[in-house]
Parts: sequence; structure tokens; C-alpha cells
Amino acid sequence: MQQRVSFVTLAVDDLDAARRFYLSGLGWTAALDVPGEVIMIRVGEHLVLSLWDERAFAAEVRPVRRGTGVAPITLSHNVSTNDEVDAVLDLARAAGAGEVGVAEQREWGGYSGYFADPAGFRWEVAVNPGPIGQVVLPADRREGVRLNDHDQPIGPAVDDWVAPPRPTAPEVNGGWCRLAPLSADPSDDVVDQLAARLAGPGSEPLWTYLREGPFPTREEFATYVRQRAADPGSETVVIMDAADVACGLASYLRIDPANGCVEIGSIVLGPGLQRTTAATEAMSLLAGHAFDLGHRRYEWKCDALNAPSRRAAERLGFTYEGTFRQHVVTKGRRRDTAWYAMTVDEWPRIAAAHRRWLDPANFEGGTQRRTLAEFLAS
Repeated sequence: MQQRVSFVTLAVDDLDAARRFYLSGLGWTAALDVPGEVIMIRVGEHLVLSLWDERAFAAEVRPVRRGTGVAPITLSHNVSTNDEVDAVLDLARAAGAGEVGVAEQREWGGYSGYFADPAGFRWEVAVNPGPIGQVVLPADRREGVRLNDHDQPIGPAVDDWVAPPRPTAPEVNGGWCRLAPLSADPSDDVVDQLAARLAGPGSEPLWTYLREGPFPTREEFATYVRQRAADPGSETVVIMDAADVACGLASYLRIDPANGCVEIGSIVLGPGLQRTTAATEAMSLLAGHAFDLGHRRYEWKCDALNAPSRRAAERLGFTYEGTFRQHVVTKGRRRDTAWYAMTVDEWPRIAAAHRRWLDPANFEGGTQRRTLAEFLAS
């Protein structure tokens, strides 16, 4: 199951009152309004708030349980300043909200207050100063955005930034893996080791979502490796496992020093390298190298149907930024491309989580004590 929510559905006992409150009072727009049945309001790029008449809800789901106290759910509307919190609470009060509370500074560092809609569901209006609080805000409400002389929102200033040098494939010895540049004339040993894991019968699934491959023979694969090494638009590394055996390839792509942007891509890992500490460390070392050079943005793109790649990006700390529909045609089929990225502002937190997860003390008998997701969230 993908980590996302598509609908938040609230069973309301008075749909007309909900309509007056949300549409007339708060000024929201319905994407679908079926009198006596449901009102659907788009509240995010992929999120809909559904206000469902309680009788219709009970007929399909189950009868609604009634009792004292408040419903064990809150909805949240995040804003960027304390004054905005107070203004939204005033608007809710004017719209007829019940039990509008006074906003307070909270122990977790934010500022928030609550109101109840006509059905009694609690809304929190909040300023959340943490990274997750920035993610949920519209772009023009995020930290650093300011107005120019024409009252137009513009992005944060980048006064002290200098364009980085073009990244070269690094040579790095890690604790779990080793990275080395793919030379223009790779040794037979390296080609043989890679071919044994990435080419020949059984390797076809490794290449389903890449532009190239598969490669039935060692000779065809060797030609591909040399062409990849000679590509002036990319920088490729060979990933060696703990036994110093070449098991995978990855490249810096779409190198854009003027904007401090680079993509990590064309990643192909042998089965023995996939889902290992060595693979995680390799990706972390490559990201760290790019950011150490002065890049501001580090991208990951993949076929939107490539679930393992999407899981890997999210696990490593990349943020999903959207899908380019019908982006390219590859291997005779249409490809939608999922875009992920991390930024220089996020990297210190992500890098710290990577280091903590990769620490040998986090493993006992080859089993992790804590997941990378836990470190990223802490």
C-alpha cells in the first residue's frame, strides 16, 4: 500500500449546515455537490475532503456511534504566522463555528487553536515550525518567501551562493562499500564482475525501467559499459560491495552547475547488492559528494510504475514532487516519470539519519535495530 491518503470522509448529520459553513462561510469551492448525499472539496493536489450525509454513510459503512466527548479525529489547516492562526479562527467564528478556542503557544513549539464545524468535528489551525510544517504549506506561504515592490511573492534570496564545479565520479572507501569512477577503458576484471551480475540470462528484470538493456551477452554488456563511460553528459561510478566485487553502476545526470542541480540516475544494482547496507551507503556517499561540492538540489527520477525505485527514493529521504505524465517514450511504450528531490537545506538532517542508520552499532547479527525511516523521523 502506498503511503498516501486520497480522501478524508466525515459523516455529518446536517449536510445543509455543512454546506453553509464550508462553502458560504469559509468561502471554499465544492468539486462535487450532491444535495442530500455528499459534498466533495478538493483540499490538496491529491486529497479530497468528503462531507457525507450520515444516513448515506451508515448505509454503506456502518451505523455511526454516538456518545459523549469529541470525535477522536482532528483536521488541520496549517499557516505560516501566528497572526494568520488568529485570523482564521476569527473567520470560523464569523462563519458560525462552535467552540472556537483561543490559540496558544504549544509545548511542541508551534502555535495553534481549535474550532468545531457544525457536525462537531474539530479543526486545528496551526503554525508548525518544523520541516513537516513547511512541506504542507503552499509554496507562497513557506519560510523565506517575501513580496517584491509590486506585492508579488518571490523566493528567498541566494546572495552568498557560488555555482559548484561539475561533479566528477568520486573514489570513496565507505564502511560497507567502495565507489570508484568508471574508467573509459575499464579492466576486464571489472567488466566480468559487473556482467556476471547485470547481464546474461536472468538479468532482464534489472533493465525493465531503464532506457538501455537488457544485455544477453558479456560482449554486448561490455560495449554498453564503454559507451556509458564515454558519455560526456554523465559521470558514472562503479559500486563495489564489502568484498570489493563490482556489483552495480550509478551516474550523475542532468548536471547543471549554473543552478546547482544534479540528478542521480541510471542506477542498476545486482541482486546481491539490492536492499543492502552497501547500497544505502553508496547512495548516501554520492549525495554527500554532490552537496559537499556546493549543489543546492539533488534529484531522483524514475518510471512512475517502478515501485522499488520509488520506495528506495522515499526511504533515502527524497521528497516526491509530482509525476510528469506521458513524459517520454522508451522501449516502445509511454512512460510517466515520478520526480523526487532533496535540497541542501534538508541534507544535514538526512545525512545525520544515514550516518546513524549505517553505524555498525545499529546492527546485531546482520539485523537492524532501528529503521532508516525511524532515524529520519526523529
